[in-house]
Amino acid sequence: MEISKEQYKLVNEYCSKTVKQFYDVELELTDHMVNYIEDRIKDPIQFTDLFNDIKKEFNPTVIQKIIKEKTISIEANIKNQLKTALVEFISLPKIALTFLLVAVVIWLDQNHSIEKIAGSFIHLINLLNITYSFGKGKLATDNIRDKRKKLLSMHIVRTYHVLMIIPTVFYLLISLGVIFEITTNYYTIIYKIALYMLPFVILLNLAWQQVYIRTQFKIRQLYPNAFAS
Repeated sequence: MEISKEQYKLVNEYCSKTVKQFYDVELELTDHMVNYIEDRIKDPIQFTDLFNDIKKEFNPTVIQKIIKEKTISIEANIKNQLKTALVEFISLPKIALTFLLVAVVIWLDQNHSIEKIAGSFIHLINLLNITYSFGKGKLATDNIRDKRKKLLSMHIVRTYHVLMIIPTVFYLLISLGVIFEITTNYYTIIYKIALYMLPFVILLNLAWQQVYIRTQFKIRQLYPNAFAS
């Protein structure tokens, strides 16, 4: 038997006091307790007794164990969503085009003075990020600003987003080496490896931009009450 909205609210308020960090974990705990009650309730008047029973049965140790399980579940779910979305974006034609671009870069390096034009190749990734920042990326930023409650899922996505910035920083440092005409053997080796890897980095960068934006809005749809209306 389903409980009423008012009864659900009572359970949620109790869970809100218990889970003080992430709103999505709070909702998972609420659903866990609500399911426990609904599996046992036969009449609406039983709610108070069942609710009191569950608060006694679910002592702090049990509650923390459930919170840990729900946290692990949310983490696994959001990581799986990110992985699935990345795989969907990185299709066979895009991979083939990326390898073709790698072959072009290698050919240019072996047959022309690529050092003179490589700076333009390297700045492509920065151009992509700028385009993203002033395009749909701004919508994702606004989505973050609208957030009123902490979400574990959004925290995980943000962590991956920060990691995805690392290649951009790396290529920026490489381009500075070109500007200041660093010619040491160590730098030259790193420079060429970075150049050959650039098409793959661009592919991953484009994939992540799409995945990041879609995931931000999917989280908003899943937890609308965590955002300002």
